[in-house]
Amino acid sequence: MLFSPSKKSLKEIFSSGLSISTMRELMTLDLTRPFTSERDREIENLSLEFLLEQGKYTEDLLVEKGLVSHEEWEHLLAEMAETQTPLATLLVNHRIVPPEALTELAEELRREIEGRTDIGPSVRKFLVKDNILTPEQVEEANRIAHQKGLRVSQIVLEMELVTFDVMADLFKRHLNIESVDLAGISIEIQVVHLVPDNLMQTHFLLPFRRKGKKLHLAMSDPRNSAVIKKIEMMTRLEVVPYFADRREIMKRLDEYIVLPVSGSDRIKALQADEASFRELLESDSAVKMVNRIIEGAINTHATDVHIEPSEKGLRIRYRIDGMLYDIMTIPRDMGIPTVSRVKVLAGMDLTERRRAQDGHIGFDYENHRVNLRAATLPTHLGEKIVLRIHDEKAVLRGLGFLGFNDGDLVRFKQLIHHPHGMILVTGPIGSGKTTTLYTAVSEINHHTRNIVTLEDPIEYQLPGINQVQVDPKIGITFASGLRSILRQDANILLVGEIRDPETAATAVRAANTGHLLLSSMHTNNAVSAVTALQHLGVPRFQIATSLVCVVAQRLVRVLCTECRRQAEPRPLAKRILGLQPGEKIWEAVGCAACFGTGYHGRTGLFELFRVSERVEDALINGEDEKQISRLAAEEGMVRLSESGRRKVLDGVTSYDELSRIVVLDEN
Repeated sequence: MLFSPSKKSLKEIFSSGLSISTMRELMTLDLTRPFTSERDREIENLSLEFLLEQGKYTEDLLVEKGLVSHEEWEHLLAEMAETQTPLATLLVNHRIVPPEALTELAEELRREIEGRTDIGPSVRKFLVKDNILTPEQVEEANRIAHQKGLRVSQIVLEMELVTFDVMADLFKRHLNIESVDLAGISIEIQVVHLVPDNLMQTHFLLPFRRKGKKLHLAMSDPRNSAVIKKIEMMTRLEVVPYFADRREIMKRLDEYIVLPVSGSDRIKALQADEASFRELLESDSAVKMVNRIIEGAINTHATDVHIEPSEKGLRIRYRIDGMLYDIMTIPRDMGIPTVSRVKVLAGMDLTERRRAQDGHIGFDYENHRVNLRAATLPTHLGEKIVLRIHDEKAVLRGLGFLGFNDGDLVRFKQLIHHPHGMILVTGPIGSGKTTTLYTAVSEINHHTRNIVTLEDPIEYQLPGINQVQVDPKIGITFASGLRSILRQDANILLVGEIRDPETAATAVRAANTGHLLLSSMHTNNAVSAVTALQHLGVPRFQIATSLVCVVAQRLVRVLCTECRRQAEPRPLAKRILGLQPGEKIWEAVGCAACFGTGYHGRTGLFELFRVSERVEDALINGEDEKQISRLAAEEGMVRLSESGRRKVLDGVTSYDELSRIVVLDEN
């Protein structure tokens, strides 16, 4: 099992508030419940002799509802006889039925055993009554259904005695249950994974839509109240059941339960020394484990996956919205095959465990391309792996989704269409520089232009663009690669980073000889990029004539719109934000939609420094950084702190989040 069972009670878990931690505790809760109500005591007091005497009816009902198999029923009988434990208690202790569903199940058992009525309206009866099938056909279908442990409604479909439309009409008219044809609808992956895979496969069901607090569930048996109650307890959503063809459910489950990672066939080419190790590596558990880790990261919009060895096993953490969260701990015996599976997919040397390695995993997911950069690091407990997730969908959305204010967005779109010059994006590691650069290049990508990139590593693979990987081992550095690209008749160049004097000099020369060059640097603000270039040996007059603009940026978490609330700001926050008396700001709370964090997603803070004629003159005349910054502000440059202040006032982010990312002062 992935998680250790929670030691807390159900009351303790819910009283501590909903969070990633409490969700994990709820999923791993060792669930038992005393029988406290009068009806529950009646259930408990069903005598062993009576149940054994009427066992055939009880067995048929439990099997028909998909709660136990015939073999499991025999084990229950044996345990009941040996321990004198009531059936209801065993059903809960073995997690066959959730406590909330016991009362309803007991009533159905009573009705079946006492022969007062059928278990709800019978599909068999309606098939005969409506002259859809003969009594003989229904009896034969019932016999086969009993053998397979399925409902008659599914058997008559699979025997092609009736069409799906006929059954859908029957369920609607007689049982007031809607039907759904899964073949013609699009289903979001995050909705599917609200329900565990084993539950979907065992009971032939599939969540296909979520609207508010309601979960729309396709079921081969939409009258299985015990399963519905169980899912409602797990998801805390109201289930709306729909009748669906079991075969269609199985087809759609095949699409969602196994992640189609391209490159998995590479495993066939491995020449392992030990056959047992190959078998372990190819085992379903290792394959499905890695698929689930990657799939979970994509669905939670994580940017990084940390796979870390520990004494207890492999610790899995996701970086979501810039923060790391513990997700699970994989048992030690699964550690080596899990790490090995990742290395195989990333094209790494499986036998090398003492040196750091880099690799790449690429696959199509939900109709778009996802690329993962894998990096290993040997530690004293084993290999640590970090997967950096690059989702092309983020780049293809366009500049308008990055977080620019309206004025800066218009100006930046104009500036990236300059015929030549240098555009820099600056900020610390993890501030979104690469995404901004790629999005800008995608914006100006056209078949009439030759665009070449020089990257270390290639993080996004974009169509129509020539991308070059830096590799010092074969002599391709940023500087040498850039010199080679200048002989390739390029219109637009993207250089991953300017980090040394040679690259800086070559980049400026390219910008001054008819190329548009985009690159990144590590500086605290936009204007300080000028000083950084000077420190790399670029003369001021060359900076003045080549530089088009500099964009400094940071990423802040976005407040969850489901739970954010307005609050009275603290005195310091009130002064810094320039608020009037009584004016409130939004703050984070935390709910199920945001996993208790109070935030959902990230957006950018931008500082756009445009080199105008006045700024160019100031650079040539040797004005210092403060004077240039003041001049840029006069010409409309919005500083990072001001960009953040506006987002706080608009309710996009919180003051606490802004102060975590940007240095604020009362000026």
